Amino acid sequence: MIVEDVKIPYYQSYLGGRFFIPSNGKTRYPVVCKVHGLISNSFVAEEKLASLLTRSNIGYFVFHFTGYHGSPGETSIHSELLNLDSVITFLTNHPRVDPLNIGLYAVSLGAAVAICHTARDSRVMALALQTPLFDFSFMVNYPEFSNLWQGLALAGEIVLPKEGVKEKLLEDIQGNNPLEDIKLIAPREILIIAGGKDTFIPFAGIQKLFQKAKEPKKLVVIPAADHNINDKKALDEVNNLLLDFFLKQFQNTTNKMFSNYKNKIEA
Repeated sequence: MIVEDVKIPYYQSYLGGRFFIPSNGKTRYPVVCKVHGLISNSFVAEEKLASLLTRSNIGYFVFHFTGYHGSPGETSIHSELLNLDSVITFLTNHPRVDPLNIGLYAVSLGAAVAICHTARDSRVMALALQTPLFDFSFMVNYPEFSNLWQGLALAGEIVLPKEGVKEKLLEDIQGNNPLEDIKLIAPREILIIAGGKDTFIPFAGIQKLFQKAKEPKKLVVIPAADHNINDKKALDEVNNLLLDFFLKQFQNTTNKMFSNYKNKIEA
């Protein structure tokens, strides 16, 4: 596995990222890009999934949104949507990436951002959502979300706007509704992973999100998993689900390309 640290240009600043690349000598690889939630892991913490994916010849890209860790600036829903667009553009232009095989693995708040972005971006070919935030308005009205956001800011984990955080959030979510946007993702496949012990995101909301999505889609509940998948066996189960899901998606794309090529030759 090759590890490449990058700084993606973003306006007058940059986004810090790390690319885990298979080392079998191929030129281009399909890639899974992680979209983190309110809590962002260090890049080192991503090595277990990275190793699993790269052994199957899938690249794994992780980054920090603006306002998190090594990505300077203030975070907001608006900035996260712009960040994700910049990251996907970076990946489609990367010499080691197959631009037709880019999937997103998105967690919690990042899942809501990924849904809204994917609905408008055909470059994303599949979407896996883990313990997803299902509605931005829930975030606005749910005290636990606001308390966690403010607590992370006080601890120096994220940088929020100095004033008008809630007003900025209300402004940002206008026109961005995961419950509506998820309907627009088909025919690209969606995998939703929920935790049986998740006390942060109500399962009823995740079920509603799943019901709004069109086929092809799949919902899997991991009984031992909490919101952050702290249980080791549950984490292994999630990682294997992700591997199987993306292997299937990338293989489907390859088969379609071969079929189209064969049809052109026969024509």
